[in-house]
Amino acid sequence: MKTKYLFTVICLLTCTILYGQSKTYFISPNGNDNASGVSTATAWKSLDKVNQVTFQPGDQILFEAGGVWHGQLKPKGSGAKDQPIILSGYGGKEKPVINIGRAEGAGIRLFNQSWWEISNMEITSGAPAELGIGRQGIAAIMMGDGAHMEHIVVRDCYVHDVWGQMGGQGEYVGYYSCAILVRHQLDPNRDRSKPVNTAFNDVLIENNRIERFDKCGIVVWGGKHNIIVRGNYMDNLGGDGIFVNGPYRGLVEYNEVHRSCMRSGYLDLPGGDDWWPHTAAIWIQNTEETIMQFNEVYDTGREPKNGDGNAYDFDFYCKRCTAQYNYSKNNHGFMLVMNNTFENVTRYNISENDKSHLIQIQGDLTDRNVFHNNVFYVDYGTADIDIHGARTQEEINRMGALFYNNIFYATGQGRFRTVYSHGPVIGRQFDEVSRPELPAGSLFLNNNYYGPWKNGLPDDPKKIVADPLFVAPGTGGNGLCTVEGYQLRPGSPCINTGLFVPLNSTRDYYGNPVNDGSVDIGAYEQIGSGVFADLAKKNMLNDEERRISRMAWSKWMFPKTIPMTEDGDVIIRLREPLEKEISGTVTWADKKGKKKQQSIVLDKLKERNMIIFALKAEKDILLDSSVRVSLKEGNLNEEWEIPLVEPRPNRR
Repeated sequence: MKTKYLFTVICLLTCTILYGQSKTYFISPNGNDNASGVSTATAWKSLDKVNQVTFQPGDQILFEAGGVWHGQLKPKGSGAKDQPIILSGYGGKEKPVINIGRAEGAGIRLFNQSWWEISNMEITSGAPAELGIGRQGIAAIMMGDGAHMEHIVVRDCYVHDVWGQMGGQGEYVGYYSCAILVRHQLDPNRDRSKPVNTAFNDVLIENNRIERFDKCGIVVWGGKHNIIVRGNYMDNLGGDGIFVNGPYRGLVEYNEVHRSCMRSGYLDLPGGDDWWPHTAAIWIQNTEETIMQFNEVYDTGREPKNGDGNAYDFDFYCKRCTAQYNYSKNNHGFMLVMNNTFENVTRYNISENDKSHLIQIQGDLTDRNVFHNNVFYVDYGTADIDIHGARTQEEINRMGALFYNNIFYATGQGRFRTVYSHGPVIGRQFDEVSRPELPAGSLFLNNNYYGPWKNGLPDDPKKIVADPLFVAPGTGGNGLCTVEGYQLRPGSPCINTGLFVPLNSTRDYYGNPVNDGSVDIGAYEQIGSGVFADLAKKNMLNDEERRISRMAWSKWMFPKTIPMTEDGDVIIRLREPLEKEISGTVTWADKKGKKKQQSIVLDKLKERNMIIFALKAEKDILLDSSVRVSLKEGNLNEEWEIPLVEPRPNRR
């Protein structure tokens, strides 16, 4: 026992001594690779020397300010908790420069490494784009089963004039061709029959400047917890500005994006048709409770094959995410909401002269996506509320999102239009005549409308058709603080006339509290204009909304059809385990019409992304054409039929 204790003590002391030996290494254009590198007088000279060393937790790698190195930096080693490896500059305010020239790949690359903080570095190339050559600025890549990566910080760096390949297949092209890239990259030699469930954590990309880059500005793909993209500036990008995939409660804030999506979808772009042309300025995908806020997007491009060009986008599998306090000007759209999204909220944003598809929605009303308390201003062109993918009356009846407490303001040569569209980008068909056969207020409710609406105002039973009395509409400049003109003047018909907003924000676009009993319409809440809020009633309505949300999400997780296996079993696969408050049953019938029922048992493994119910049946019994699912929480009930489909080969 004493021997084991002594061994443990020795190990701890050894680790302490090793961590205490962290060093600071200096690199200078006038250095010597045969020197020790541990002082400015004994600095190393080349990137090759740095690439040969495996660095330890707490080490610092400092390049001389203003120095230029040609090549690519691929340092080895990982830091440890509270002892990151620091890569930065020394000796002045100028950034050290790494020029990759015509090389393929990144200026700085980490591979399956953790606890790195990179700051004050400059990456450039200047070489023209070459077909088959992808380029990156700063990349941290995780690949392989069991791979691990956490705590990657990229701060105050400058990446510019790097021309990669806009699309295609390869390690450095398309969405891999990125100024700052942190991602889980799939191993091309992996077992494709097995799911990929790995993720990395703790990423901060902050206060970087990116200019003149193809394809993307910042991509974080596969991160799960503590993912933050904040305070970055970018201009003149061939494709997307910021793309974040995967996080739970991620944060994308205070970023400024100018002229993104400038070349994606260009008809004469060299390459193949598999070069994904649909790009947007700032978008999230496969995220939960992630927030996009205080961002600015200007002058987003839209070439002929690009179906997006929006400032913001809730993409596939966004759940309960929020876009708030953002400003958008002169883009080809403000917001895209894809299908397979759920309860995403767009609130207290200001859009000025976002033309084309101002808002495009590709999901269903059952997805419960909401736009409330936004301002949409247009003084030239047609700004569409575009519901895309609806061809039939049945699709028209079920698609869309709910708009309430918004201000739609058209003046000069501007106008709005409600339209249903379908088809590829080039040759897309627009239907501005059809209307949903739904109760009034199902899509638009209690909005303020001012100015022309090309094909008639939406069916809004509580609409306010009047001048909202903005202070100075259409005077927004560059900056979140340049849109004071969209505040309301006293006497506005939008003051105290908004609908109650469950689970609302506590502030408006301008920072004013939203806590009285009468919400204003638009992005501005006039201070002191409301009545005292009934907090007990507000809390009751909020609790009711949470119950409705849980029930809606539980139903949303069930498949639209259920495949039968060859042996007659029925397996229902859910997207996620049901929440603990939900109970229910599954009922089916045999060929004689006899009903059978099975209780839904909650799965305790909350980390799983699906649960399976097997409805055992004897092989000679045929099930009816559907099963009935019944869910319950308190006094809320949901019942519906899910069709059965033909058996498929049993692969178990």
